[in-house]
Amino acid sequence: MNESSPAMTPSPVPNGLDMTPTDLDVSVVICTRNRARQLASVLESAAAMDVPAGLAWELLVVDNGSTDDTADVIRSFAGRLPVRYCREDTPGLSNARNRGVRAARGRYLCWTDDDVVIDPRWLASYAEAFRRHPEAAVFGGRVLPRLEGGGAPAWFVEHHLAVPIASPMAYRDLGDGEVPLGFKGNRVPYGANYAVRAAEQRQAMYDPALGVSPTHKRLGEEVDAIYRMMKAGATGWWVPGSAVHHIIPPARQSAAYIYEYYFLAGATTAHLKAHSPADNYLIVDGSVPPDFSLSRWRCYRRGLGRFLRYRAMRRRGDIGWVTQLADLGYYLGMGSYRSQAERYLIGLKSRFE
Repeated sequence: MNESSPAMTPSPVPNGLDMTPTDLDVSVVICTRNRARQLASVLESAAAMDVPAGLAWELLVVDNGSTDDTADVIRSFAGRLPVRYCREDTPGLSNARNRGVRAARGRYLCWTDDDVVIDPRWLASYAEAFRRHPEAAVFGGRVLPRLEGGGAPAWFVEHHLAVPIASPMAYRDLGDGEVPLGFKGNRVPYGANYAVRAAEQRQAMYDPALGVSPTHKRLGEEVDAIYRMMKAGATGWWVPGSAVHHIIPPARQSAAYIYEYYFLAGATTAHLKAHSPADNYLIVDGSVPPDFSLSRWRCYRRGLGRFLRYRAMRRRGDIGWVTQLADLGYYLGMGSYRSQAERYLIGLKSRFE
């Protein structure tokens, strides 16, 4: 893969699994694929950040095989940001993340997504946390949903920061004070806003079987990597001053998207059950989720029960239908993992609009 600054002479290319020497304080890493418009927005917000004086940093954009004008967008920011372009043509978010890890030159990697707006204090808050906690390897900050378009259903607007809608929105807020991160108590950062020390990150690369790709749609590739770091002894801190605003387009402000998200969550649970039943981030607190004991047909049976409750509650206007829909998606996703029914059952999302 070629790695270069889009407006300058190509820089040295990391080959295979070789790691780029660490000679900067921070590498901000964004993975993207065919989202040029959204990428321009996040880069615009990055250009407006309050960067601490003397901080040596770069902004590395990993293009995961885009066919739109992504490279042109990156090139247009070359005079405003210390931006580098890196291409990973093997599709899949984990593959793109791994390319970013191999290419990054910073001692710390700050991860965010291509569909956010970065708060001006985002990078400065992380830099301060790195100095305050040299013993820590994992950091995380706020992910605050921002509804786009103004046409969301009233039920969605009212409840989008509450369970079960908050998870599909990637909403994460552990409060105004620093707290230790950890899996017990669910104090783990989300993929749109977290930071990792490069040394630990390179010992815990991202699993291509997790994360979104053309061959599968699963969740949790970043949580899995953080789990393996913490299992090896890494510690972490919540950084309340670091925030991003996650842009939620109209297509995601819907019952169909809630169903789809929880379907993928169920498929991810089934994958972890199949491949690492005794050692995964879902069971780190020592108690195996009851769902791990369910057969495919028991998942379908539970899904049918949730569907019937969903229909009854929605007819009478009981907002509990959202929870029933989330459970329906979860059990169908878990039951259909690697089955002929998978494509059909995820396609049911269009029925919930």
